[in-house]
Amino acid sequence: MLRFFFWTLLILNAFMLAFNFGYLGHWSLDTHEPERLKSQHHADQLTVLSASAALTPPEPVVEKKPEVIACLQVGNFQQADAPRFEDKLKQLALGDRQSRINVVEVAAHMVYIPSLGSKDGADKKAGELRRLGITDFFIVQDQSNLRWGISLGVFKTEEAAKSHLNNLINKGVRSARVGPRTVTTTKFAYQLRALSAEEKAKFDTIKAEFPAQDTHSCQNGAYSKN
Repeated sequence: MLRFFFWTLLILNAFMLAFNFGYLGHWSLDTHEPERLKSQHHADQLTVLSASAALTPPEPVVEKKPEVIACLQVGNFQQADAPRFEDKLKQLALGDRQSRINVVEVAAHMVYIPSLGSKDGADKKAGELRRLGITDFFIVQDQSNLRWGISLGVFKTEEAAKSHLNNLINKGVRSARVGPRTVTTTKFAYQLRALSAEEKAKFDTIKAEFPAQDTHSCQNGAYSKN
């Protein structure tokens, strides 16, 4: 019996010794944390979070919408230059988002008496002007809204026109006023609407070939794809 206990204890001691040295593997389910982390794959990529950080919900990912330019106007193109610019714009393929407009410029400022309705009315007013000592005028006879009105002078600047008007008022002319004398030129401008960032970048490359042309926004030309 003693011999049995002796060999039993010897075998148990040998078993414990082998287990302690790891010859029999790790059987314990209660593995310590450092040891468990070593056995995991990519343990170096793990991040330890604080309790407050773990309870904070992640911020939602907001998709950034692409910036769109509502309306861009370029140019006062001479008629000879317009076809070349239009040909360059074809690569943008804007379709109905592209339009060409005539440019109306104020060429001068006029001091005038509005239309008197008929030749007789204009002649009567002309007689009144002569009696006031004013002879530098002419009766407008074209087909404009000023037909049968009286032009009292055309000036390059608005300030000069207003100065002349004040002189006429001092002489007794009460119905004269200052207004722009507009002339429709053969120049053109182009409006490009709803441009994406990529289209704007391509446009900038085209615009570089026409350095004399100005570019500005045209809010009144806003365009919607909907």
